[in-house]
Amino acid sequence: MAVGKLTVKWSSEAIADLKSIYYYLLRKNSNETALKIRNEIFEASRNIVFPEQYQVDDIYNKYRRIVIRNYKILYSTEAKNIHITTVINCHNDTL
Repeated sequence: MAVGKLTVKWSSEAIADLKSIYYYLLRKNSNETALKIRNEIFEASRNIVFPEQYQVDDIYNKYRRIVIRNYKILYSTEAKNIHITTVINCHNDTL
């Protein structure tokens, strides 16, 4: 059964998270690296083919998660709408 086109919407919090991640990476890496990782995170949401494609998150179990490098994208679904809620940095700098 073919699934129609999904609409992906980013919350203002998720956009702020992505900007924050970019600026954090920019301080630690080259501009090219920061842009590459930011774009990988953003593009991952466009690769959702069907709403239940990714696992339910272990901690935030009302959301599904996409893991890109050290980052977790949390999203919820409603019909053919994907709502990107937040992007979390899962890297632990304290090790």
